[in-house]
Amino acid sequence: MIRMDCPHILVHEYVCGGGWPAPDLPAGLAAEGLAMLRAVLSDLEAWGRARVTTTLDTRLHAGLPAHRLVPLEPARHEATLQALALECDAALVIAPESGGTLARLARQFESLGVPLLGAGSGAVSAAADKWQCYQLCRKNAIPTPDTRLVTRRDAVERSLGLDLPWVVKPRDGAAAEGVGLVDGPASLSRSPALTRNGSGECLLQAYVPGVHASVSLLTNGRESLALSLNEQRIEAGAAFAYRGGRIPLHHPLEERAMALACRAVDLIPGLRGYLGVDLVMTPDECYLLDVNPRITTSYVGLRRVVDLNLAAAIWDCCRAGRLPDGVTLTGTVAFDKDGTLG
Repeated sequence: MIRMDCPHILVHEYVCGGGWPAPDLPAGLAAEGLAMLRAVLSDLEAWGRARVTTTLDTRLHAGLPAHRLVPLEPARHEATLQALALECDAALVIAPESGGTLARLARQFESLGVPLLGAGSGAVSAAADKWQCYQLCRKNAIPTPDTRLVTRRDAVERSLGLDLPWVVKPRDGAAAEGVGLVDGPASLSRSPALTRNGSGECLLQAYVPGVHASVSLLTNGRESLALSLNEQRIEAGAAFAYRGGRIPLHHPLEERAMALACRAVDLIPGLRGYLGVDLVMTPDECYLLDVNPRITTSYVGLRRVVDLNLAAAIWDCCRAGRLPDGVTLTGTVAFDKDGTLG
């Protein structure tokens, strides 16, 4: 039975929390994960209504605001996480969608009967499949760049009729991971995003120049509330790079972007909690790119300018089905990918 008055919550960030396999822990991803983890834990501490357990990779050393911090070695990841989950009333998991990692962890908690403060495994799988999301958007008249599902063998043939330049991106994946820009068949055949994937599937997408943006929102599984429109600092090139962002982004199509993001999220059953929706905005239209079924780096900046405790709001929408009546943003905040505030 869940203790609603003082629940015991397990917060697990996969990369910095002991899930990344040995021997090498990528410094950039670990710093980004640690920033998100610390932000969530700080909000739970400020909320003061929960007992919190978290994990930290034994290759890292960091002080974290949790009642219990469990050192975790990658070799013991699954067993340790299972034991910790059985001690808790709910779990909040942050992990990349790529390779099915977030969906796998969500299924693990579901199999143990532990409620998730976030999307269920089915919703994660649906949102992480960028081809499925593209088809869903097109079916429901949500603007999105023209996209083809290709393999290494048929990519050039399938590119016929698609406006140049093209974006090559993995079918799953997180942030700008594996995303690259190509200017024709020759560079397409040499694209690391495609060749690295062997004969597997990738997406080939028409490149839309504009302002890279994201919408941060909360959803209770029935309705959604857009919290902010955020600028994303993305370097487009042979390999795209996400550098951070700024909140809020003021744009003539701000309200449309937020409405489109909420529509997209509401089309995927089982999405809950804090989510991010990526878009590119031109002077005339907003084009939806991705639905991220998890806490994103924007959380680190948003918590500084929004008039509510985001972790408490996640609990309320996931466990009680309540969304805030509304939000107010005060000031502006810039943040780097590793969570450093500008």
